Amino acid sequence: MVNDESSSVAKSNSNGFPARMGCIFNRRSFTFMFFFVFLRVRPVIFYLKPVKFFVPASPSILSYRNMLWCLCNRFIISEGGFTTRRQSTIKSRIILIMIIFALLIAALLSFFSYELISYYQRKTTIQATEFNLQLVSHIIEQDLLNLSALAMTSSTNSATNTLLTDYFGSPQAKARDALNVFNSMQEDFRVNRSNSYVRRLIVTDNKGKFLQVDNSVSTSVPLTIHNIGQITGLNNNEAVKEYDQVIKDPLSTSVGIPYILPVYGERAARIGTVYLLVNTSVITDKLKGYSLPEDSRLLLTLGDNHYQLIGDKVQDIGAPYEPIPYTDDEPVGPQTKLSTLRLEDGEQTIAVSYPVRSGVVLSQTLSGSQFAPKASIWIPIMLGVCFMVLVLSGIITIYLTRTISLPVEKLKKRIDKIAQGNFLLDRNIEWNSELGDVGRGINRLSQDITALMDSRLADEKQKQELEYRMLQNQINPHFLYNTLNSIKWMATIQNATGIAEMTTALSRLLRSIAKDNRRLLPLKDELKLLEDYFLIQKYRYGGTVSMEQTISDEELLSGLIPRFTLQPLVENAIFHGIEPKGRGDIMITVQKNGFADILVTIEDNGVGMQKEQIAKILDAREEGSTGLFENVGLRSVNERLHLAFGEPYGLSIESEPGQYTQMKILLPFLLKE
Repeated sequence: MVNDESSSVAKSNSNGFPARMGCIFNRRSFTFMFFFVFLRVRPVIFYLKPVKFFVPASPSILSYRNMLWCLCNRFIISEGGFTTRRQSTIKSRIILIMIIFALLIAALLSFFSYELISYYQRKTTIQATEFNLQLVSHIIEQDLLNLSALAMTSSTNSATNTLLTDYFGSPQAKARDALNVFNSMQEDFRVNRSNSYVRRLIVTDNKGKFLQVDNSVSTSVPLTIHNIGQITGLNNNEAVKEYDQVIKDPLSTSVGIPYILPVYGERAARIGTVYLLVNTSVITDKLKGYSLPEDSRLLLTLGDNHYQLIGDKVQDIGAPYEPIPYTDDEPVGPQTKLSTLRLEDGEQTIAVSYPVRSGVVLSQTLSGSQFAPKASIWIPIMLGVCFMVLVLSGIITIYLTRTISLPVEKLKKRIDKIAQGNFLLDRNIEWNSELGDVGRGINRLSQDITALMDSRLADEKQKQELEYRMLQNQINPHFLYNTLNSIKWMATIQNATGIAEMTTALSRLLRSIAKDNRRLLPLKDELKLLEDYFLIQKYRYGGTVSMEQTISDEELLSGLIPRFTLQPLVENAIFHGIEPKGRGDIMITVQKNGFADILVTIEDNGVGMQKEQIAKILDAREEGSTGLFENVGLRSVNERLHLAFGEPYGLSIESEPGQYTQMKILLPFLLKE
């Protein structure tokens, strides 16, 4: 039901608003409706007296839409203007958001700071451990190299080895020969820098002859032919060991690391064994000043055996462990390896390992407590950061509430005036801030509303004129087809078969142009359209033009080709090749090219073309064909083929002036788009 006031406005109102806009309204409701149409925030439902209608969003005035929607989200239009139904103020929302934001920032800063400190603490600890292990390993490696060199002097290529070869190889060897070998071994032992770590050096031919250099005779049982078999490695002529385990010396109370090499004689034949027992102090002495944290361990790996270094003792680790690569951090040196270990107590730790030499690795475990930042340092820092963030957030909150509340109140009053129909500009709301942008947008909106109403009236008038012109220019295609069909049957009745065939071909061409919307169609359909076109041209030229088709494989006719690709090529052959000559033939060949391509060749025996003409046709922009289709020439055919199938495919032209012209189309064999 509509009251009298709105009914009178629907006929003609005093402000000149048209009554044909599609709904009944007064001036105030109409103005505010267009104000919100420009915001495009979301669809808005307006409750107007006495009509309720739905207004969709409109794509205009985007810069200030969100702020205006916040201001007007709770406003209800009534006869007297705006009445507010406010549940919360912008000021309270800003304060709440700033507090939440400050707490969130403080929490994130605390979390990321802790993680960052932990990361650098772990990285620094690993690098320091790596440096310490590298320094100690180089010192140990030098001693092991010296000891290996001592064993090598008896093994091969030395004066001692020569004396041993003569002694072991001679059945009539005398005691003086043994004394000469012993003196040479004593001299090698004396000049070696690491001789203090040698427990005993034994050389034997494994047949009863042996010599020993003992570094601590008083604490050892004398070596005899009866107890030499107790020494592991000397009873096996094939034994070779290089620092792969810690064993107990069977002739004393000490422990050591055996180093066993063969003795080579003439022609590299093995004639005996060198047994070097190295004291474990060669490793433990270098670690006396090593700073080891309380929760860390020093581990030694010899071959496949694992040991723990405690003071000057080397203890065997009962349960074997398998290192798992640790990928969270990268070591500094290329030889250092990081891994995780689970030892006999079940605790999983990070281990930093550095190779002393082949088969000898020194490792240090790192506990999780070494990576954790000290609470006495980072907690006060985090509390200070949180306090500063909260104070800064409070200052920002106070500033924002003072700089937003007054401008928002002025904007609200300006919106009230616009709703009452006052479209005058108000420069007082154009501040130098984001709210000033909103104010400028409101002023532009006031002008745009009037312009919109004028443009709507002009659009309606133009729409009516265009509809009238479309009705005038519209041609019913069925009327055209029926007319051509009537001409065909009249020509058939009068035995004018040529007219009937031309009319039928033209009808099919027009029907394909008007109704077939396919971008690509099978090659057989394209050839049928080409036959209809050529039929018309054949009657036009009175039989001076002929066309033949050669299909190498009927399956190729199922391949796709862009619509009206062949017609411009045949048209070009007729107009520019055969017509200047007076008579000619066109040969169309469809064959397979390569593995999955189709080659369509259109050849005519017309006047031909120069190479410059071919380049101009394919490269320069053409003015368009004057045949069946405007602006569809050879260049456009080539471009359409490139767009449809890509670069390898397209049109190529080969011609010999006065003899022939070949136009080749390369297509992929596609059965569907």
